[in-house]
Amino acid sequence: MKTTLFILLASATLCLAGGENMKPYTGSPELEKLKALAGTWKGTTDMGKGPVPITAKYRVISNGSAVEERLFADTPKEMVTIYHDKDGKLALTHYCCLGNQPAMAMVKGEGNSISFDLAKDCGIKVDTERHMHALTLTLDDANHLTHDWISYENGKAGDHHPFQFERVKS
Repeated sequence: MKTTLFILLASATLCLAGGENMKPYTGSPELEKLKALAGTWKGTTDMGKGPVPITAKYRVISNGSAVEERLFADTPKEMVTIYHDKDGKLALTHYCCLGNQPAMAMVKGEGNSISFDLAKDCGIKVDTERHMHALTLTLDDANHLTHDWISYENGKAGDHHPFQFERVKS
């Protein structure tokens, strides 16, 4: 416990010591692309029971080293995904309403699409645990975004969960 507290205090001190002279983090090209999503997005999704409204909120956090995404923002089903670089490559951790936290690694970043697949070391029991297994983000243009999530159940790919968003203009 004392070691953890020391590490937390030391980390906070380092961040505070950097103060205003600390340069914002510049990451992989894909992370830099996601930073442009900052703001609120509204759209619809069909989870098998007809279209429902959905809100996504994005913000750049941790001195530019991560992007936070909140799906179904401000509702009981809110889910948070943190995008960050891992070993120089975009990765994510998805805090799901299913009660698990699948981590995914980027498998392809071409043009306006970024695709992720479940990281082998994330601790999800693929054969038995229902989870989100893959995601493709498509930045259609500066004001339109599509998510295509793929769930897994009993070790097999399940449904696609496409979400289509439009940026809310302030």
